[in-house]
Amino acid sequence: MVEDINDEKSKEKLAENKLMILYLLEQANCTLTNLQIQKLLYDVNDFNYYYFQHIITELVSQDYVANYKQDEEWLYEITPQGKQVLELTGNILPGIIKHQLDIIIKELLSKVKNDVAVTAEYIPESENEFVTKCKITESHKVLFELDIYCASKEQAKIIAENWKMHANDYYPKIIEMITTNEDEQLSIL
Repeated sequence: MVEDINDEKSKEKLAENKLMILYLLEQANCTLTNLQIQKLLYDVNDFNYYYFQHIITELVSQDYVANYKQDEEWLYEITPQGKQVLELTGNILPGIIKHQLDIIIKELLSKVKNDVAVTAEYIPESENEFVTKCKITESHKVLFELDIYCASKEQAKIIAENWKMHANDYYPKIIEMITTNEDEQLSIL
C-alpha cells in the first residue's frame, strides 16, 4: 500500500516535471540548448543532470519536444504535440511554479543567451591531454571557434576560464592578426 502511494507520487512528480519543461520551452519561444534548459530549471526545482536527461529524452521520444544537433550542441524546442499536451494538462502545473518559471525566464533567458554567446569547455583526449574548445556564437551560429590542445587539465581549465572572461578582447586581436600582413603584425604585438 505504501509502495503504491509512493509510486503514484513519483508518477505525479514526473508528470509535473515534464510539464515544467514543456512550459519553459513554450514560454521561451525559441530553441534552447540542453545546458540552458538545465540552468533555468535548476533554480526552480533543483533538477540533477541525470534526472533531467531522463525527462528530456522521454519528451523527445514522445514527440513533445524536438531536438537537433547544430555545431556540436543539441537544441530543443516544443512541438505542436507538446503544445497540445501543455494546453490540455497545463492546469496540473501549480500556479506558483508557473510564476517562478515566468520570473526566471524573464530574468535569466537573456543572461543564458549571453552565456552561450561566449563558451569554453575542455574535453579529455587522454589521461594527460585535453582540448579546450573556445567559441563565440550568435543565434546558434558559430562566429569563431578555436581548439587548443593542452598538456594538463589545469592548463585547459585556465584557458577556458580566460576565454570566457576575455573573449571580447581576444577575438578582435586574433582577427586583426590574421587579416594583416607581416609588417603590420609586428606593430600589433
